[in-house]
Amino acid sequence: MTDDATDPITPAEIEHRVDEIWDGSSLEQRYNYLDYHFEIDGAYCRARTYLDDIGTVTIFGPFDHRGRISKIDRPDLERAAAAYLAKRFPKVKRL
Repeated sequence: MTDDATDPITPAEIEHRVDEIWDGSSLEQRYNYLDYHFEIDGAYCRARTYLDDIGTVTIFGPFDHRGRISKIDRPDLERAAAAYLAKRFPKVKRL
């Protein structure tokens, strides 16, 4: 059993999204996923897991601000997010 109280960080938001790509009336692709949003002092990183591969989560960032793609060096944020996710997913990847 995990103890959530010992997490070094918790997500600012967890978002469940579904993206669908249609060609007329035909569904071409469907992406069903969860995004975890983490923030410390304005620095931001995101992690995504696709529900058809729920055992793997990928971390993106850290970035200088939510909504931007300018990478920054914030190993504290990346380590904290990775620790949170490692308690919940067997495989944590970084992109």
